[in-house]
Amino acid sequence: MMTKLTSMAVAALLVIACGGGQTTPQTTSNASGTKSPIGGGCTSDDDCTSGLFCDKDDPGGQCLKKCATTADCGSGAVCSDEKKCYQACQKPTDCTRQGYACKGAAPNMFCDTAGESGEHH
Repeated sequence: MMTKLTSMAVAALLVIACGGGQTTPQTTSNASGTKSPIGGGCTSDDDCTSGLFCDKDDPGGQCLKKCATTADCGSGAVCSDEKKCYQACQKPTDCTRQGYACKGAAPNMFCDTAGESGEHH
């Protein structure tokens, strides 16, 4: 009888321990300290890594950086003719965010909103 009671108590503790994740206090990306890189989603400048700003006019927001040349953007990013760093791409599947497409001309192609006819916002 004691063994059965002990087994039930252990099972109950496991259920409680596993189910406790529903009350996790960290519910936003900022609470975890994760910041979006160039091309990442955002709702404010605080959602982007240091030195970037949030373009809230783009679907889901987009972290961008001002630039003069692509060298200002860092690895994996391209400076557009608008003088903003965008996530670099080489083919349509490189732009994984919904509503975004690979735009521009090689070798300076970048991910931007799919509905735009040109490179400007």
